[in-house]
Amino acid sequence: MINIREIKEITSSLNILYAEDDKDIAKTVINYLSKIFKEVVYAENGEEALNLYNQDEYDIVITDINMPKMNGLQLIEEIKGININQNVIIISAYSDSSNFISSIKLGVDGYIIKPINYDDMNQLLFKLGSKIKKFKEHDINLEQQKFLLDHIYQKNHLLKQYTDVIDKVAIVSKTDLKGVITYVNDFFCEISGYSKEEVIGKSHNIVRHEDMPKSVYIELWETIKNGEVWEGTIKNKNKDGSAYFVHATIFPMFDNEKNIKEYIGIRFLTTKEEIGKREFKKKVRNTYLEYKKSAYEASKKIEILSEQLSSNQQNDTFKNSTINDLNTRLRKAISQIKFYEDMIEDIKLNNEKKVNHFADKTTEFNNKIIDNHKEMDKKKSIIHKLKEDMEIKNNEILKLNSELIDQRNIIFDLRDTIKNIDEEKS
Repeated sequence: MINIREIKEITSSLNILYAEDDKDIAKTVINYLSKIFKEVVYAENGEEALNLYNQDEYDIVITDINMPKMNGLQLIEEIKGININQNVIIISAYSDSSNFISSIKLGVDGYIIKPINYDDMNQLLFKLGSKIKKFKEHDINLEQQKFLLDHIYQKNHLLKQYTDVIDKVAIVSKTDLKGVITYVNDFFCEISGYSKEEVIGKSHNIVRHEDMPKSVYIELWETIKNGEVWEGTIKNKNKDGSAYFVHATIFPMFDNEKNIKEYIGIRFLTTKEEIGKREFKKKVRNTYLEYKKSAYEASKKIEILSEQLSSNQQNDTFKNSTINDLNTRLRKAISQIKFYEDMIEDIKLNNEKKVNHFADKTTEFNNKIIDNHKEMDKKKSIIHKLKEDMEIKNNEILKLNSELIDQRNIIFDLRDTIKNIDEEKS
């Protein structure tokens, strides 16, 4: 047996429209309903109830049948014309079979005979409230899903803008797990000299240059097969045999189960001269550091020898000769350091702005791509979870529909029983 507390857990957020012309009965019923529902609105007849009716405001309509101005069956017919899914319960002192059949045809959700058996009323309200709550939760989930899908659409639109930008400045290709090309952009074709038809379905080593060590590609494949990103400079060969250099970033792409499904490579064109300048700059910097270290060591030696000569009172000729010799070597070192400092400054002035700009843009594009892939994986996971939740909710709705069919079958059985009783009386 269901008690008031159990019903209230289900119905405390629902609203009732109640139509009854007998004010004494209405007072008792309103007192009962007010304990378990959020709001109960009372109407003295069908016409007043229809004027008060708003499909977005009332979860359940409860009505008597025999009322002035507009009876309960007429009221239900009007309400069903506005909202066919409106939940309706009839409370009536009459068990006339014609009224009962009419109410079934109108699709009422329950029929209570006066005087009211509140145990039966509790059962009916609990079942109907549970159905309404499930439908409302389903609607909320649909709204959440719509919000997430809109959010994903916006992210996808933004991602498309990023990829369009990358497509114009980067060499892009995709391969399957075996390194067979499945996609290339127009810039790839322009730089490599191959058409899309010539490279799609072929191994990506079609552009590999024989000067590249095999160890580079072994490291590359080990990295991306482990689900990590590989980055480095590669020398490629185009269709006519000439070489071109690219700074490449290779990303593994994952499915919903976090398995690698393909690889995508984004490459920015560079030149042999730029690579040579970077190597020269590195050598100059190392040489500069070595000379600076030598100068420091020479300075320390001068300091130590000066102390030794002073403490041992060496003759001035030897002392001055040694110090002068060391000072000469120090000046040469300082001069050499100055030469390399000037050279480094020139290189910085000529190349630093360009190199930094290129590096910043490369980092920015790479970070955006990584962030968007992570965001896509996250949203795919959310959609997958939502699909599972929707499947569960659909199963619950099917179960609820089955229970509703069972209830209506019971009502039809009751109708047949009443009809047989009437026939026997006749």
